[in-house]
Amino acid sequence: KKAPIHLLTTASLARLKALHPDGAADPRRFRPNIVVDMAPVDGSFPETEWIGRKLAIGDLVLTISEPCRRCGFTIIAQDGFDNDPGILRNLVRYNAHNLGVYCTVDQPGRVDIGAPMRFVAA
Repeated sequence: KKAPIHLLTTASLARLKALHPDGAADPRRFRPNIVVDMAPVDGSFPETEWIGRKLAIGDLVLTISEPCRRCGFTIIAQDGFDNDPGILRNLVRYNAHNLGVYCTVDQPGRVDIGAPMRFVAA
């Protein structure tokens, strides 16, 4: 059973866009529950490196449990996006098929738009 929360960073979207400039690296294509706005990290999909860490956003505390393996649905045309096999091709090539991470909820809580993310001790 997968963890209930899918978290994605704008840094990973920027990395995907750098690898696939003609593609639409829009978060709506990937259906995350939470998008964390952060500066790009050169050559990295940063949340993939956070597996096992705890983080807090507002009152919510999460443990990052595993990478989110992407499937063929990410390339299918959607409202506002064309069919784009290059999206998945680049994720397979550069991030082991993954984009974003799954998280378990350690402490439920309110998350407001713009709430900062911070790592917490395990």
